[in-house]
Amino acid sequence: MSGFDDFAPYLNKCGNFIVKNISPQIKTINIFTYPINYGYERNLLLIPGVAEDDIRASLLKGEIRNKFLVGDIELIFSDIDLIQFSDCQKEWLQSLGFNLGIEIGYNQLDGYVHGLLENGGNVPYLWREKIPLIGIKDGINRTFYTPDKFINGSYFNNIFHLTVEHNGKELYESVDYSIAESGIPGSGYDTINIFSFTPNIHSLLYATYTIKV
Repeated sequence: MSGFDDFAPYLNKCGNFIVKNISPQIKTINIFTYPINYGYERNLLLIPGVAEDDIRASLLKGEIRNKFLVGDIELIFSDIDLIQFSDCQKEWLQSLGFNLGIEIGYNQLDGYVHGLLENGGNVPYLWREKIPLIGIKDGINRTFYTPDKFINGSYFNNIFHLTVEHNGKELYESVDYSIAESGIPGSGYDTINIFSFTPNIHSLLYATYTIKV
């Protein structure tokens, strides 16, 4: 299933990312190779092999972003995880009509505070900002490491994602790099495999992430 997530071959049962074809050319368009007739809607998460990560990457740096920019599609409804730490990205998503999944709401915050009280008032994680990645930058190596095991996914009523920057430009998971565990499965993420380019001696690589405490 080239071009799609091999770990998501089945139909999604819960999440939604629904767009409508409003092409100015009144034509059929394709997203993830699936057609959407003019005036019709499609839930992209119902496409076999398409996962939230695929949609997130395409929305921020791919064909879905382009379809929005040229006016081929409009958002009908989305409830997937699009939490943004970049104000610029969040404002752009809001301008397209996204209002769910781009920031932590009060209900989630209430759950977080309740969790803190149960935890004796101690914050269960720490924020690591712009930490230099470990690895040789020689124009050949593409594997780098964080000095800590970082959280990727749901933890303590929050959803956390790694952010990687190259020379001040944000990179995107599944588009520019993938993450992995250097130890046995379950030992924690700390590895970044870059595949969209090869860092060299002039590359400045930083990561922002959260760790468990």
